[in-house]
Amino acid sequence: MSQQKAFDLNLFRVFTAVYRTSSFSRAAEELDLTQSSVSNAISRLKSIVGEELFTRVGRGVKPTASAMTLYQQLAGAMSTIEQVATSFEAFDPTSSERTFYVYASESAIQLLQDQIEQVLQGTAINIVFREPPLIEEELQMDLQLEKVDLALDIWLPESAAFKSQKVMQDKLVCVARNAHPRIQGGLTQEQYFNEKHIIFKMRRYNLSVADLLTKQVLPARQMHSEQSSILSMMSVASKSDALAIASKAHTDEYAKLFGLQVFDLPFAVEPIEYFMVWSHKLQQNPANIWLRERLNLAIKLKGLAAEV
Repeated sequence: MSQQKAFDLNLFRVFTAVYRTSSFSRAAEELDLTQSSVSNAISRLKSIVGEELFTRVGRGVKPTASAMTLYQQLAGAMSTIEQVATSFEAFDPTSSERTFYVYASESAIQLLQDQIEQVLQGTAINIVFREPPLIEEELQMDLQLEKVDLALDIWLPESAAFKSQKVMQDKLVCVARNAHPRIQGGLTQEQYFNEKHIIFKMRRYNLSVADLLTKQVLPARQMHSEQSSILSMMSVASKSDALAIASKAHTDEYAKLFGLQVFDLPFAVEPIEYFMVWSHKLQQNPANIWLRERLNLAIKLKGLAAEV
C-alpha cells in the first residue's frame, strides 16, 4: 500500500510521450525536460513494472510487447488528463499577442490569406501559415510537439493522437488558354487526352492531383511540364496550348487574370476535401478552440465551407 501511495504518476506521462514520439529526445522536447530526466523516468518505471519497455533502434526507440500493453491501458486516461490540464490555460483574444502557426498547402494559403486578416481585425494576434513538411510523419510529430498549432490539409489522420474536422470542399476543373486553337466552348474526353498536359504534382504524395482524386485509372497523358505551384501552372497554361487541372476556387479567382477558359473534367473525380487537424490533447484548450473558430469563420467568408 505504501508503495502505491509513493508512486509518481509523472512516470506514466513520460512513458506515453516516449511511446508516441519513439524518441527520448523528442519526448523531452514535448515535456520541456532534459533527455537525462526522460531516461531516468523510463528506468524508474521499468524497475516498477519489472519489464523492459523500449529497445534502441537507430536514432530512436521501439516499444516492447510489455510497453504496447501498458500504453493501451494508459492512452485513453492520459489523453483525458492532458485535455483537462490544457483546458485551464488562460487565453483572452482581446489582450493576447500570441502568434499561431498553421501548416497549410499552397492552395489553402492562397485561398484564405485575405480572409484570415479580416477575421483577426481588432486583435493583436497573428496566424502564420507554413507549408507542411514533405514527410507525413514529420507533420504529425510537429503537431504532437506543438511546433505548430494546427494543420489544414487533405490529409486525414488515422491515429487517436489527433482530432480532425472536414472544413472545406472544392472540385477540380480543367483550364485552357482563351485562344486555344482546338478547344473552344466545351471539352470532350477525346480532346482532353489528345492534348499535352501541365501536371500539378502533390509534393507529399508524389502524385498528380488528378491521379490522387480520380475515380478511375487515367490513360497516359502527354506531358508538357510539371509544376508544384498552382499559380505557376496557370501562368504556363496561359502561354501554351497545354491543358491544366486546378481547383474551381482558384479558377474563380485567377482564370480571368490569366486569360483561361474553364471546363468541367470529362471524367469522374472525387471532391477536394480539406481537413483541420490538431493534437487530441488540445481538444479543450481555449486558445486552440479560438483558432479553430477563426479558421472556420475565414473559410465560411470565402464560401468554401464543407457540407455537413
